[in-house]
Amino acid sequence: QNLGYYIRGGRNKQVVVLIDGIPVSDPSSYNNDFDLRQLSIDQIEKIEVLKGATSTLYGTGATTGVINIILKKASNKGFAGSFNTHIGTNASQEHLNTNINEISSTLNLNGSVHKFDYLVSLNALQSKGLSAAEGVDKNISLREDPYVRYNSLIKLGYSPTKKLRIGVFGSYDEFTSHYDGYDYISGTYVDADNVLKSIQKRVGVTPKFTYEKGELTINGFYTQVDRNISPTSDIYKGEALGFDVFNNYKFTNSLQMLTGIASQYQDMYQKTAYSSIEEGSAKQHFYDPYVSLNYFSKGLNVNVGTRINIHSEYGSHFVYNINPSYNIYFTDTTVLKLLASYSTAYITPTLQEIFNKLPSIGELKPEKDKNIEAGFDLTLTDKLNFNAVYFYREEADKIGYDYTTYQSINDEGTFIAKGYEVSLQYKPINSLVFSANYSFIDREESLLLKIPKHKANMNVLYKINDRTNVSFNGKFVDATKDYGNLNLPSYRIVDAFFNRKVMNDRVTLFASVTNIFNEDFQEIAGFSTRGRNYRLGLQVNF
Repeated sequence: QNLGYYIRGGRNKQVVVLIDGIPVSDPSSYNNDFDLRQLSIDQIEKIEVLKGATSTLYGTGATTGVINIILKKASNKGFAGSFNTHIGTNASQEHLNTNINEISSTLNLNGSVHKFDYLVSLNALQSKGLSAAEGVDKNISLREDPYVRYNSLIKLGYSPTKKLRIGVFGSYDEFTSHYDGYDYISGTYVDADNVLKSIQKRVGVTPKFTYEKGELTINGFYTQVDRNISPTSDIYKGEALGFDVFNNYKFTNSLQMLTGIASQYQDMYQKTAYSSIEEGSAKQHFYDPYVSLNYFSKGLNVNVGTRINIHSEYGSHFVYNINPSYNIYFTDTTVLKLLASYSTAYITPTLQEIFNKLPSIGELKPEKDKNIEAGFDLTLTDKLNFNAVYFYREEADKIGYDYTTYQSINDEGTFIAKGYEVSLQYKPINSLVFSANYSFIDREESLLLKIPKHKANMNVLYKINDRTNVSFNGKFVDATKDYGNLNLPSYRIVDAFFNRKVMNDRVTLFASVTNIFNEDFQEIAGFSTRGRNYRLGLQVNF
């Protein structure tokens, strides 16, 4: 199953996913979301998560959050590289074993020569040993559903001057996933020989020009996703072509302005046993000029912005935001930041929704959100940080499905989501870091499917010495429901991780034990989940 990213009670279509600042999605999918299974974690440098409604900067879909996945970059050395590999188990909670059922390897080559820089990354992963469906009798193992993924990435850069860099990239990501079926009579998932093969191709250019007062950036991209399902021979193809041109101008050290224009064209093709969509039958394009003004000072900080979405389906839509904050300095290292935000956001109809709209509907309107936030961030020296945020969101014109006409419609009424988030980081000594967070979401039960009201995470990192670290992660997920009013009980998971650098830090050894106490839980009703599993690996830098 595609991973769900539920931020502040929202779902995948309410989150924008970026790779190196460029939006990624599958226009042929019903939610126009991005399948995170396409990515290799070994090609990722870090992940940034920005919560809240940010459509002013990031456009459609940025109603609950933005996930920016930053890939690894080229080294300043003439030639550098790394090889990473691991092996591990892949067992369910009911059928523990120590068989090696997962293996992954990644090769990264990168460097800089004169005015050129380059990065080439290859990854392969194979996983088996687990059945997608759990089955009615937990004591009987169903057939394994293997998963295989291949990733290739190339990034090239040319800097003719210190002020100009021209970058290009290309990636090819492919996975094959076996999965089980659903018995509508018994209401359970059963063994089946279904296979999904998904191929994602991405290319783009990323020139950047720096001048005395600012920086001009151009991001141009093309994405194609092909999905084939057997034995039904279903075919899906999604294409996205777009650009984002923006200029960040610095008036003074306290005042900056970002101006830009983003555009995207989407098209799809679909052929199944029940329906077909020819290329050009369901398509959309839009142009979004936007501006954001930032004022900085030691005390007051203000960000205001606006965006106009000019869309081929419904015309234009206007969004804006205002985000003030104020810093109170008790000492140079003890600071209280008070923050607030009011913003509007939107989600354009997906291609599936546009194609399936009622004939009587001239146009599907975008989903509209209003978002209010208020909170604080308290820093006490370099030892302690504590923050809390309350949020309130109104969702209107949600695009739904009319089961009497089998068509897409704009739902009437307003849907509300509200809650709060708190987080803490405490560093009593240099070698020990404790962090924890908790979130609560309150909204209608019918909108909380698979979304728990309460979630909590905890992490303890202990640095044994300069070369050795050990950490423990704990997670609590509250009870929730799945489709069919099926209960998903609450659960607690504890993981442990260890890594050590050897051979003058050229080799890193790592190991992990996940779900240490072999907790029995389900994230999706009827699907298997992993029990206690082990992983061993190493990374060699050269």
